[in-house]
Amino acid sequence: MNKKHKDRLFRKIFEKKEDLLSLYNALNGSDYTAPEELEIYTMDSFVYMGMRNDLSFLIDMTLNVYEHQSTYNPNMPLRGFFYMSSAYQKYVALNKLDIYSSKRIPLPLPKYYVFYNGTRKMPDESTLFLTDSMPGTDAAEKSSAQFAAHMINVNAGHNSGIMKKCPKLYQYSLFIEEIRMNQKKKMALKEAVEQAVDSCIKKGILTDILLGNKAEVTDMILEEYDENLHISNEKEISYQEGLEQGRKEEQENTLREKQRADQASQQAKEASQQAKEANQRAAVFQLKLQGKTEKEIAEAMNLPFERVQEILNFK
Repeated sequence: MNKKHKDRLFRKIFEKKEDLLSLYNALNGSDYTAPEELEIYTMDSFVYMGMRNDLSFLIDMTLNVYEHQSTYNPNMPLRGFFYMSSAYQKYVALNKLDIYSSKRIPLPLPKYYVFYNGTRKMPDESTLFLTDSMPGTDAAEKSSAQFAAHMINVNAGHNSGIMKKCPKLYQYSLFIEEIRMNQKKKMALKEAVEQAVDSCIKKGILTDILLGNKAEVTDMILEEYDENLHISNEKEISYQEGLEQGRKEEQENTLREKQRADQASQQAKEASQQAKEANQRAAVFQLKLQGKTEKEIAEAMNLPFERVQEILNFK
């Protein structure tokens, strides 16, 4: 995959507007039939571990942000809040809206969905709120803003109603389940993926994606497993080896606490960087709306001229 940013398989499956529209209809109980009415808003600037991981689009004055996750993350509302903020900035700029006008500007309704297919047991649907991360049991009442991440379990056997209305989503769940079944047979990951690809092609599952793209799909899955399952498996192997060597319980607890602390620190760094980038983009658009030239914006914010151009061109 010779790309600057790698795609997830989930994103590739829904890269065609008609498939993305099918997913939207399944979630919302709607029956839109004109894919050309769907306007893509995906921001390539949001990249995690080298992979673009969001699908953003506008239809019928609804601004949708879809994200796929194979590990449970309670910070999804915060990430979605950043994504939606960037999408709104793009919407305002594209439509040449004046946010300083005395007249209220019309805005699309935001909807943020997280499609979860990890191994942790989860209900068909659940909702995480941004205020859940804030101190105090009355945070939701005191907060000036609220944002929610609607989590949809897309593992095989879950959300049959949605799966029935969106065949591509159903087939994706079957493909992932096939990989996991192969792994239970003690296959190496690459072999498990390759055999799942061959098996699903024979069964007519995701044939338009898998047929002729076996190597690319395998790379996508391996990248995602490197990010999630592979890393956690390696940690578990090290932990078991430590037990076998007779590590003391106190040492084991210390190691686990250090891992939690490292993970929390890394998440904080990522959130801080995303917030910094979001604030930078907002400031650039604000100066642009004030009539500043790209050169003047670059000088005012002490940014490279090329960076300003990238932000204004949504790269």
